[in-house]
Amino acid sequence: MSPAGYRLRSARLGVGTWQREDLGRALGLWGDPDVARFMGGPFTPAEVAARLERELERYARHAMQYWPLYRLDTGEHVGCCGVAPHRPEGPVLEFGYHLRRAHWGCGYVREIAPLVIGDAFGRLGAAALYAGHHPENEPSRRILLSLGFRYTHDEYYPPTGVVEPCYRLTAADAGWVSR
Repeated sequence: MSPAGYRLRSARLGVGTWQREDLGRALGLWGDPDVARFMGGPFTPAEVAARLERELERYARHAMQYWPLYRLDTGEHVGCCGVAPHRPEGPVLEFGYHLRRAHWGCGYVREIAPLVIGDAFGRLGAAALYAGHHPENEPSRRILLSLGFRYTHDEYYPPTGVVEPCYRLTAADAGWVSR
């Protein structure tokens, strides 16, 4: 993707928009058993294609996705980070991210998340963000807490079949300016 095509940019990453022709990138991300193990995977190619279609539909209906992330220096696909409607009854969005295995531990989520969160509270008008993680995914817990999310409760997550810790972030919690 050309740098001009990025929705948001950090020092090392550009935030793109999923396209139908990104199926290979989606397979490399959600088709990786190590990436998908805390999400209810591993996923078949057909399940990954369906996931990509949901991202495309979400963009068409709500102008949001779990946006694909690219390294600015190489154009390499890193993973995704974004928001989705959480529940239909209110302006709370679900925040999430998934990184390709080769990019774990590089600090990419902490770098790009403030831009994605700012976009959610600003352009999208979110009142709050919700996030959850598999209870065995300690790095995700640390990332969410470092971003200002606060633990609120445990909730059963059907895709994984486990009870997961859940978190909330408001614009006031994080010092974000809501527009």
